[in-house]
Amino acid sequence: MSINIQTNIGPTMRSLSEQGTFRNSMYQQQEQKKKEKQKVTVRPTLVKDDVAAHFVKNEEFRLQSAGLQNEISHLEEEISIVQTAAGALERVEDLLIQMKELLVIVTNETEYNAAIRKADQDELVHLINRINKVADETSYGHQSLLDGSHGVRGVASGEHLEFVGMNTDSKTSPLNGYEVVVTEAATRSELQGLRPFTQNMVDNEEQLIFEEGGISYCFSTQRGESVSDTFNRLASWISDCDIPLEIVRNADEILHFKHLQYGSAYGFGASSLTPGLLSLESQEITLASSGFDVKGMINGIPCLGHGQYLSAPDEADVISGLTVRYTGNEAPIDKMAGTVSVAQSGFQFQIGHPAPHVEQLSLGSIHTSFLGADTKNVSGFNSLQEIDIKNGQRVKDSICVLEKSLKEVSDVRVRIEMFCDNQFKRSIQNLQNEYNKIIVTEQNLENSAEARAFAEQTRNIIAKNSGRSSIAQAHQNPEIVLTLLK
Repeated sequence: MSINIQTNIGPTMRSLSEQGTFRNSMYQQQEQKKKEKQKVTVRPTLVKDDVAAHFVKNEEFRLQSAGLQNEISHLEEEISIVQTAAGALERVEDLLIQMKELLVIVTNETEYNAAIRKADQDELVHLINRINKVADETSYGHQSLLDGSHGVRGVASGEHLEFVGMNTDSKTSPLNGYEVVVTEAATRSELQGLRPFTQNMVDNEEQLIFEEGGISYCFSTQRGESVSDTFNRLASWISDCDIPLEIVRNADEILHFKHLQYGSAYGFGASSLTPGLLSLESQEITLASSGFDVKGMINGIPCLGHGQYLSAPDEADVISGLTVRYTGNEAPIDKMAGTVSVAQSGFQFQIGHPAPHVEQLSLGSIHTSFLGADTKNVSGFNSLQEIDIKNGQRVKDSICVLEKSLKEVSDVRVRIEMFCDNQFKRSIQNLQNEYNKIIVTEQNLENSAEARAFAEQTRNIIAKNSGRSSIAQAHQNPEIVLTLLK
């Protein structure tokens, strides 16, 4: 009998072989994974010195960025001061343009209407008052900006000597000031008759004609009126007609007239019905003698005279624009009129990066009593405050004063805009660029592996200190209870 025995050795051996291969593959995969894990960057373990260095570096960037932010905020606030002044000047400029439009309308009027002229004058005064209100009320915080408190201030020392003004970019004078020398005082145009004013002339209805500023005025006496009453009525008539003349009554009853304004720019003429009373020939205008402008020097520099006003020329760097007024009827015996001192009270701004420096901005007064000062005109207007439209000549002179005032305000606006562009905006841009660089560097530092490790270590320290604090407080509680029981 034969026995057949079947076995699965062959397949079994193949299965074992496949299992060995599988195991080898799994082992290789595990080894590969271990190698890949080893390739991962391990966070560095910071030692105490590394943590301190990182903290110092991070604190430096934080302080720098905070400092730059403060500087930017400070400059932006200073810009607000200047922009407030610029906005007020723009309003004043608009008001001046309205005044000019009004004066042009008055100039083009073909017929004189007293009611309309009065309404125009009232409107002119209203606009002047609005400008003064802007000058008085424009402020930033508690600082007035356009009342002259942040411009050039001056004081004169000496009899008959007054400080008028100076350029806004002028510097403070030495402690002893600038010497003012007057070699010739200003005088007024005047006309004096050759024979006395008699009662017979009054009774014959004498006529006096005055010409001033291109306008003629006629005065007639009244029969039976006394010479004294005629003098008084003549003086009142001159005042009512706004003729810039002063009547001087001499003891010998000779007519004597002087112009109210000083200097060569002002003159007048007069005639009389009776020859010799005022004019040499009957009813022919005799011109008054010319007035003279003041002559002198400031700080040893020859100055320009206009009436009683003595002004340093623009090319005189130290005293450019300095103007004084000498009111004496005669020059001093020693020619020394006194001294004038000026102080620059403009705003001082510390700007610039990385090397800060001080820049100064002076803002003078825009009050109408200062605008248009010392403008040459026949009517004798000393500033914008005094202009009126009572007659054609005064309208023309008002326009002259107004145009100078408009230029003065415009010049200040331009100077402010240039100051903002050249100083503030450029400095803020430099600060902003520096701030952006620090922010980028700070972000790179925070994103570094070193920063992450530093942060983790810092959290551990905080947690450890918190635990210690809790334990300490727990130990303190029983002691507090015992203290209360006692």
